[in-house]
Amino acid sequence: MAAGDSDEISPLTSKAASVTTSYGTVDRNSDRLENGLTPPTDSDTLVNAETDQGNGDENPERAGNVNVWGVISILLLGELVAHADNTITFASAGRISSEFNSLPDANWLSTAYSLGVCAAMPMYGKLSDIYGRKIILLIAYLLFGAGCTLCGLSVQMWQIILGRAISGLGGAGMATMAAVIIADIVPRRELATWRSYVNIASTVGRAAGGPVGGALTDLLGWRWLFTGQAILIAISALLALFRLQIPFKPLNEELPSSKSKFSRIDFTGTFFLSASVISGITVLDFGGKKLSWTSPWTISLGVAAIVLFITFLLTEAYWAKEPIFSLRILRQPNVTASYLVMTLQVLSQVGMMYTIPLYFQITSRASASSAGAHLVPAVVGNAVAGILSGAFIKRTGRYKGLTVAAGLVASVTYILEYFRWNGNTNAWESLYIIPGGIGTGIAQGASFVAMTSCLEQKDIAMATSGVFLLSTAGVSASITANNAALEREFRGQLQRKLTGTGTEEIIKKILSDVTYINTLTGELRDIVVSSYVKGLKHTYIFSLVCSLVASASGWTIRNHKL
Repeated sequence: MAAGDSDEISPLTSKAASVTTSYGTVDRNSDRLENGLTPPTDSDTLVNAETDQGNGDENPERAGNVNVWGVISILLLGELVAHADNTITFASAGRISSEFNSLPDANWLSTAYSLGVCAAMPMYGKLSDIYGRKIILLIAYLLFGAGCTLCGLSVQMWQIILGRAISGLGGAGMATMAAVIIADIVPRRELATWRSYVNIASTVGRAAGGPVGGALTDLLGWRWLFTGQAILIAISALLALFRLQIPFKPLNEELPSSKSKFSRIDFTGTFFLSASVISGITVLDFGGKKLSWTSPWTISLGVAAIVLFITFLLTEAYWAKEPIFSLRILRQPNVTASYLVMTLQVLSQVGMMYTIPLYFQITSRASASSAGAHLVPAVVGNAVAGILSGAFIKRTGRYKGLTVAAGLVASVTYILEYFRWNGNTNAWESLYIIPGGIGTGIAQGASFVAMTSCLEQKDIAMATSGVFLLSTAGVSASITANNAALEREFRGQLQRKLTGTGTEEIIKKILSDVTYINTLTGELRDIVVSSYVKGLKHTYIFSLVCSLVASASGWTIRNHKL
């Protein structure tokens, strides 16, 4: 059927269907939607997603037997800590690196974490299919906690960087496994609603990380940032170990029992994909900053990323017996379009979140904390939109219209920024960012539901790993693209408007130090601020284009009745 607004009844969601999956037989009858989820009671002492085998139910994984609120509550703490981690590190990076006389290496605290995330992200979906959700989640907690502990005990800068990379290996799994577990235990019609609660925890973590990190660094010292995270993750791991029981029925049961689980791991595909992503992220993080775009290192890493990725595709298509990411998933309805919607919305919103604090720091001489507070309206809009869009999908079973609307709503922010943010933005005008947050909140829930709507249960974990990998890469790509667009126009404006002796030295200082800009006065400051505002307008165009293309991609999604 051609893409349109008319509903299609997916084989997975047909009222008459009971679908056997890697986690048992899931009943899709209508009574599941009516009676499937029950809130926890005071007598609940165990979060149990397993089946009561004595009840004679032929469909042993009915959602009615799952304390979904209990499962979510266990996952929330880990999600909050994982998403607070990066902003906590941003707040303390200068202090940490200065203590080791390594201020130029401060960016490695976040870069090492990102590289760890990207290296491990592709593996978690398939590994959880082979070994089970719970054990892989616990391994992710262990890696994250071990990395934080190493950072807290480090006596040299390289040890902290290593600890950050190890934490990244765990952080990748914490994010991925939460999404996979939720997709396992709730009906797809209610998936966006439950994911919105996790998104709130993630948003709170990101928003609170900076202030908490700064306060702890000032009061107790930076080592307690990592020690405190290790303690919280240990609590999360204990809760998951003793309170969370995820049923596990391995895939491909027809395989001979002598074949070890270890031998089923696609190490070759994992290596090529991880190496490709790490090379690409390194280029994005260092290109145009620490390394020139035309330097041999940058070119070599860029070529390596492309060659390794092509090799990965060939490996998965022709040689891997159990691919780490099966390319056939991309041929399923809605998957590629959903990937595009989510990735493009990440590109646009990260651009907005990256540039707004800079705008107020330059134009209003705002402090870092005050400039960051201007992001709160977008964060609130994101959370509220996620809940409301989830409720809409649960009520109507429709999601295509939301994926189209998300980009259009977000575009309002970037249009208003372009025309109205000219260096003298008042309190009301600062609220123009709310539609940007709303659009991303809608897209996160609706596009994830669209992606899963046509997939068999056994493919959801693998597809979810792909989503998070693209989102992580999108963050680095967006920051690099926005930074390049801003700096190019900003530098060009300054070179045209400033002349005379010492101009190049002044421009160099202006481009490298926000605090120096805030010391300027008179006509020189007016020139610098107006040049910066014009540079920022190029970033608004980038975000606008990404949102509009995301909306256009949403038109290709088909509504499968849930």
